[in-house]
Amino acid sequence: MARLILWSLLVILVSLLSSIKANIDILTNDPSCSGMFGKSAIPGGSDPKITAEYLDGSVASAIVIIFEWSDIHKFDIKKGENVFVVTKGAKSIWTGTLNSSSESSKSHIYNVSRTGYYCAWALRSDVDSVEEFSLSVDWNNPYGELPAADYPKLPFYGLLSLVYLAIGIAWMALSIAHWRDILQVQNYISGVILFLMLEMAFNWGYWENYNTYGYPSKFLLGLVAILNAGRNSISFFMLLIVCMGYGVVKPTLGSTMNRCRALGIAHFIFGVIYAAGTMLINPYTTNPLIFLVIFPLAFTMTAFYIWTLQSITNTLQTLEIRRQNVKALMYKRLYRLLIFSVTVLGIFFLINTFNYTHREDMDWIAKYWQWRWFLLDGWLNVLYLIVFSVILIIWRPTRNNKRYPFILEHFII
Repeated sequence: MARLILWSLLVILVSLLSSIKANIDILTNDPSCSGMFGKSAIPGGSDPKITAEYLDGSVASAIVIIFEWSDIHKFDIKKGENVFVVTKGAKSIWTGTLNSSSESSKSHIYNVSRTGYYCAWALRSDVDSVEEFSLSVDWNNPYGELPAADYPKLPFYGLLSLVYLAIGIAWMALSIAHWRDILQVQNYISGVILFLMLEMAFNWGYWENYNTYGYPSKFLLGLVAILNAGRNSISFFMLLIVCMGYGVVKPTLGSTMNRCRALGIAHFIFGVIYAAGTMLINPYTTNPLIFLVIFPLAFTMTAFYIWTLQSITNTLQTLEIRRQNVKALMYKRLYRLLIFSVTVLGIFFLINTFNYTHREDMDWIAKYWQWRWFLLDGWLNVLYLIVFSVILIIWRPTRNNKRYPFILEHFII
């Protein structure tokens, strides 16, 4: 049954991605904007350009304006019988007429000289005309086909892939060196490392594929969403049982382990639903369906946080009663790490709330378009790497793993 649910979610997720388009916009009467990188920003890249093309089937002539956002106040649109543009000495502004009268008037290539946020705008040249027009705008960056706002994710996930590969090699070496003393909780950590290596590799592969072909791979995107949900579920599960003292304070958790697993499976299923839902629903709308995909995941995440904090508090109390000071120090470090992560989450929640309030402010978007990806996605991966690395250091395989966890038990008061 669980396998059937998983495959159903995967089919739904993949089938809903067919509407995602390449890095091409269609202009009618509304402006279209995108970040662009200058050639100097991408070593070895091609010449960046913006191509505006008059589409077949259009009738009306179009006045086209292409400009860098910082120059938006350096031109005026004048309307009389015809529309014309008056520029005020800005070098980034190009304006011209596109129509079907000749091949040369059907398209224009705008060469991008520097990194910035560029816009293309088209208006009917005859204000009294009721005829329609349609233009395509192709944003050609130096590196390939990715939208400029998403390009930093390509080297970012490539770097994370190498980091987790190095972590995996180091952990494997320690596990082999101390294979006789490996704890069960360390096997769970090994599973998380494997998930991370796969997820980051497929993340990088997804963006590399998108950059090469101009369209996102539906299969890779669905796979990355499932791997992400799996990684988060295993990570929360592992953290919970560690905070309960599994493998260090207690040799087994009994029936509590089954409840932990059930919560982990529920979190995984809701994570896949959330991934599919966020691709279906615009988060900036007030569609009530968005709450149906957020609340289940928020509920299981809250359950994990509350249960984890309660568990580590109880474990610390037990260790202090037993006067096992070294073990207590380990858990105090873990407790501080959890408080640190929750504090950082709160800070970035406030930052993202501020960012959300400016989601329709074009000046804000134009100024911070190169960093919005980090606020929405990148910082979570950095925080996860920091927290996970500290956990690895605390629970790394050593020659005393099996002998140390349950020593001093006869000193229980």
